[in-house]
Amino acid sequence: MEAPLCPIKSISAEHKDLIHDVAFDFYGKRMATCSSDQSLKVWDLGEDGEWQCTANWRSHGGSVWRVTWCHPEFGQVLASCSFDRTTAIWEEIVGDSTSKQKSQGHWVKRTTFVDSRTSITDVKFAPKHLGLQVATCSTDGIVRFYEASDVMNLTVWSSVQEEINTKMSKCSCISWNPSRIHSPMVAVGSNDPNPSGGGKVLLFEYSQSERYCIFYYICYYC
Repeated sequence: MEAPLCPIKSISAEHKDLIHDVAFDFYGKRMATCSSDQSLKVWDLGEDGEWQCTANWRSHGGSVWRVTWCHPEFGQVLASCSFDRTTAIWEEIVGDSTSKQKSQGHWVKRTTFVDSRTSITDVKFAPKHLGLQVATCSTDGIVRFYEASDVMNLTVWSSVQEEINTKMSKCSCISWNPSRIHSPMVAVGSNDPNPSGGGKVLLFEYSQSERYCIFYYICYYC
């Protein structure tokens, strides 16, 4: 039997309210945290094995539910989503060797998606082979996709397709299938406790003719 995982380190995140998400970057040497205190924090693993907060900023006008890193091929980029009904894209600006920004980290908001009328509960970057895309879901059951028009200019994004109405209330999470074999695919989950809400996980697969279409669902009560 494998030994149980044991905590090896405790980090005092010093958020002023509940922490809703924590995410490692691709290499596992950086972390990001988000909280109901409306802030994001970025942590870097030092040579001494200690995690240091290198950036801390107010990112939204409401609780921040999720934070996620994109693939490093596209730079140091984060996405966050919030109760304030927005999704934000953040890019780290590297200062010169004499600048305090180099050691502290300086994150700039490149764009904000404001299409949602309700709280956005999750945001995820697509697998690298699909380019720089993000998917979001919100409590009204809507899934949206956005793509950077130019990966060198993250201020310009466009909707990849028309939004998807999952017809599920309280969509709570979304995930991309990382496989290169399948067509682009996302799974969307709901935390609605009402059994009449139907499938609790919906899978959507992209096709040229119908764009994203539902082809399978998993019911929580099955």
